[in-house]
Amino acid sequence: MMRFKIITYWLTVLPILIFGQHYVSYSKNAEEVSVKLSDGYLVLRPMNGNAVRIQFIKEIKPEENEFVFVNENSSSDFKLEENASSLKLKTKNYAVLFNKKTAQLSFLNGNGKVLLSEAVNSRKLIESTVSSQPCYIAEQSFITDKDEQLLGLGQFQDGHYNLKNISRKLIHVNSQIALPFLYSSKGYGILWNQFGLTWYNPANQSVPLEKEAVTNGVEREVTGTSGTVKVSQQQALHKGKILIEKYGEYTFMLDLGNMDNRHFLTIDGKPVIDQSNLWLPPAVSTKVFLTKGEHYFQVVCKATNTPSLQYKLAEDITTFRSPHSKSLDYILFAGNNADEVISSYREITGKVPMLPKWAFGYWQCRERYTSAEHLVKTVEEFRKRNLPVDVIVQDWQYWGKYGWGVPKFDEQNYPEPEKFIEKLHQLHSRFSVSVWENLDKKSEVAKDYNGLYIPDSPWIDIFNPKTQKIHWNALNKNLFQNGVDSWWMDATEPENDALVGKNTFLGIGEFYRLTYPFFVSKAVYEGQRATNPDKRVVILTKSAFPGQQRFGTINWSGDIGWDWDAYRRQIVAGLNYSISGMPYWTTDIGGFFRPGSSQYSDPKYHDILMRWFQWGVFSPIFRMHGYQTETEPWKYGEKVESNMRGLMNLRYQLLPYIYSQSWEVSKNNSTIMRPMIMDFHEDKKAIEQSYQYMFGKSILVAPVIKPNIENWEVYLPKGYSWYDFYTNKKNNGGKTVLADASHNKIPLFIKSGSIIPVGEVMQYASEKSNEELTIKVYAGNDGNFTLYEDEGDNYNYEKGKYTLIPFKWNDKVRKLLIDKRVGTYTGQNNHRIFNLEIIGINKEVITRKVSYEGNELTIQF
Repeated sequence: MMRFKIITYWLTVLPILIFGQHYVSYSKNAEEVSVKLSDGYLVLRPMNGNAVRIQFIKEIKPEENEFVFVNENSSSDFKLEENASSLKLKTKNYAVLFNKKTAQLSFLNGNGKVLLSEAVNSRKLIESTVSSQPCYIAEQSFITDKDEQLLGLGQFQDGHYNLKNISRKLIHVNSQIALPFLYSSKGYGILWNQFGLTWYNPANQSVPLEKEAVTNGVEREVTGTSGTVKVSQQQALHKGKILIEKYGEYTFMLDLGNMDNRHFLTIDGKPVIDQSNLWLPPAVSTKVFLTKGEHYFQVVCKATNTPSLQYKLAEDITTFRSPHSKSLDYILFAGNNADEVISSYREITGKVPMLPKWAFGYWQCRERYTSAEHLVKTVEEFRKRNLPVDVIVQDWQYWGKYGWGVPKFDEQNYPEPEKFIEKLHQLHSRFSVSVWENLDKKSEVAKDYNGLYIPDSPWIDIFNPKTQKIHWNALNKNLFQNGVDSWWMDATEPENDALVGKNTFLGIGEFYRLTYPFFVSKAVYEGQRATNPDKRVVILTKSAFPGQQRFGTINWSGDIGWDWDAYRRQIVAGLNYSISGMPYWTTDIGGFFRPGSSQYSDPKYHDILMRWFQWGVFSPIFRMHGYQTETEPWKYGEKVESNMRGLMNLRYQLLPYIYSQSWEVSKNNSTIMRPMIMDFHEDKKAIEQSYQYMFGKSILVAPVIKPNIENWEVYLPKGYSWYDFYTNKKNNGGKTVLADASHNKIPLFIKSGSIIPVGEVMQYASEKSNEELTIKVYAGNDGNFTLYEDEGDNYNYEKGKYTLIPFKWNDKVRKLLIDKRVGTYTGQNNHRIFNLEIIGINKEVITRKVSYEGNELTIQF
């Protein structure tokens, strides 16, 4: 079958490669330009001031379910110019150039500089079928610069930061979120608008692999430069060889077919992929330089899996290929920087609503709390020990006698749910609960879902609007009406890539393979807002799709391991996820799968746990979790508890800064967890830092990613001075410094020109009014900051019920302007005390205390 598909593919592709597409004619209306080609229609549709949609259409009707876009109104403000060789669609901020001879598209910025070009003859719609329905294999390649950095594509566990020449299989599985959005260091973004499987930089050449049997009860050994790997009876060893005719860098994609617990590939005896965990995604890739001649390969994986190993020569070409498509469809976003590109993306796919203030506090989670009493006593212990906490989470199996996945508390362990949740509320804690979409069909609750499951599947057909309403009704009746504050929507991938081969309300599962989590989030968000419009929706969920950010969602990185390698991978995964347009993300601090009972007393584990915890403070959402683990801070001894308390206090002191950044996310489409490319795209060394990032636009965070560290190298970008957060020592930018990373410190540097509000230590986000704040001003550049405040947990901000206090620092004249307060809300602080700290003037910290009544103040230093 595979050989037949390959032959069919090349029979279709070869005529295009040889003869190319031919321009025939064009037509234009107020919304789009349609170019007739010899084999279809190419449609150019401006979507907003910075985005244009490109569709290549043949006989099959294009996708009608345009649920990703909320603002698809075409920008009518465009012109079309024609000459003998080209068509040019022009707007104020970009232009699209169509070459009549080659049918190639090029995209130019407002200054006429080429941002991106399609590779000639790379636009393909190849006839195919899926589940006996006609479809296309859609493919498009783009020419990329040699030194171009490409980031995004969601959350992957392969450890790659720059995705240039990396191959990826874009599907959702546990710990992997596929978002077909790519950002370039040249200042453009691409949303590959497909709902199913996509191959990014597909490798078409195969390494033939032969399986070597493993005798039951006997282990075999594979030797590499990192040591000996034992292959157990549950695993298989596969060997292969190829002849390389050209020296160069090659991309390899190892696809095991299904989830596995081992990614292991050696080339010529040297391990080039080596990762273990109880859950790992099916596919992983790497880049390797190979000489001419024969090369030998070994793969270790589960004995039940059938691995394939593909490779290609790395080139300055980036390709998307989707095997189950109805048209070729992508959106090109142009901008001067990443913020402009992401802003344009969100204007089209949906803005991000405000999360409640408590969501930015600490989340206490474990697998799992076993009773209502267990939950209440845990929060009481947090309060007793002065350990800040805002959210406690109930993981699975609270449903007990009601059946698997049924969203209802078993009264044996959770009697009178509304009463124990009220106790949690009295302790000033919010309550989040795990929900699954594969509830027991035999249960009483599931009767309302009759006929609303995907056929031959345990998963409800959430694509059906009726299912969405029924699902919310069940959650509302059994959970929300009892006081549940937040939703943990688990396994929304859905688990094990379960749509393949299924029929859904919208159509063939392969067509909508990536969109299940979108509709789960939609059902809960719209259901809760209709039920109680005064309570902000908070959804922690394991998977995502473009546009989902408009439903109050937070994603986390799934069931990951606990070692240093796993930890490093999460940092890279989080940064790429954030630049994919999704601002709220978190991870299981300390790892999900942990080292058992030794974790509570092992100093080596405490080392990585504390480094992870430090990083968690500077993640968008601050959350602990762990499999079969008591994750409460006091379980790890007095020293760890004390260190965690100090870090939690720091997080809560920074809440005025963090909450104001969240307003920037909602109002101005900003991003909190910012890869260096977002703020320092002209500093080549800065953008190469894959483990440093900006937390908001002022704080540079450099997580420690190795054991037993006292000092840590940090690169400080050009163009600014940088202040050590702990000592206020000033450093020049454009160099690497050695930062103190001892005594529970994560290296932090503040950019000159920053203004950071710092509050008091609190036990929960709303404990104190912030009537008195410390305002830290870091001299060296002009700066500004807007302090945002509102009622904390309702949607009145959408009606203008909030206040803004602008702070502006003029560095040349050493003057701080606290501008007039804008807006009002119930419970606001009308009389404020600001403790001003001006840092960096004559190597001193100048302090001043001022009273602020809402009118403009100017303070000269």
